[in-house]
Amino acid sequence: MEIFALSLTLALIGLSLLLTVFVFKRRSDGGETNLPPGSFGWPIMGETIEFLFGKPENFVGDRMKKYSSDIFKTKILGEKTAVICGPNGHKFLFSNEQKLFTVFRPHPMQRLFRSYKTAAAAPPPAEAPPAVTDETKVIRQPGFLKPEALARFLGGMDAITQQQLKIHLEGKDQIKAFPLSKTITLTLSCRFFMGIDHPERIARLVNHFDDITVGMHSIITNIPGTIFYKATKAAAAIRKELLEVIKEKKAPMATGAPMQDILSHMIVATDPAGKFMPEAEVADKIMGLVVAGYSTVATTIAFLMKYVGEAPEIYNKIRKGNQNF
Repeated sequence: MEIFALSLTLALIGLSLLLTVFVFKRRSDGGETNLPPGSFGWPIMGETIEFLFGKPENFVGDRMKKYSSDIFKTKILGEKTAVICGPNGHKFLFSNEQKLFTVFRPHPMQRLFRSYKTAAAAPPPAEAPPAVTDETKVIRQPGFLKPEALARFLGGMDAITQQQLKIHLEGKDQIKAFPLSKTITLTLSCRFFMGIDHPERIARLVNHFDDITVGMHSIITNIPGTIFYKATKAAAAIRKELLEVIKEKKAPMATGAPMQDILSHMIVATDPAGKFMPEAEVADKIMGLVVAGYSTVATTIAFLMKYVGEAPEIYNKIRKGNQNF
């Protein structure tokens, strides 16, 4: 139980500090000049097969050696992509956000998390200059994600974690770390993002979020039996559940109930014209937010448990609060 709590804390801290490779799509300016070294691979498929069915670290490492240790081009899942590598590249990227770089979501993610957009309101084609928008503004406004705000949640997060560990570990000699990590991560996300405290409701969502996580990185083939089709069905199921949660929240909010989660603030957020965000859009944005903090964190926790468990001397130093590794 102690090792899981330690793993959860370290994973949440480490995830915010460690980046390996950041991928962005370069919007076409009508030419192929000044592109980084690399290859777009086969027509249509590009280098998707090598990326999906090989080890990602080998895919990146081999191309860093062959082309450049800083940046290379490729084509994955139908997207012409530049991969920026190393800490200097990451610093350059994030220090130029909304200057030289704008946010881009691959088409599978757009299909899964933008159901509220109609064809008439669809983004302009790649050839047109994209309008600069900030879809995270409404999330940042309440200040939930600021360090000082997150510090207020630590007590509640610790209590929920301890409660979940007691439920799933008590009386057992062995547990499966990854499923437990996913359950606890999703429980925390649902509690602090949406104010959901119902275990049975959260349990229904776990498999759906697993399907979406895999589908985000798949080829768009919406045919029964395909990964993307399964992800689409999972997104629809989650969206339906979230719309119910939104309706449930609106009633007490109308009577003056305090807004203590991001979902509540998104429900009452308005645009410059004073219009509220449609419920379908709120549901999609919350779903994307939960997915972003689900699989990656759970995977990090599971691997951290594994490696710390295999190194008793490190585990003992963590327990003693020794930072001199």
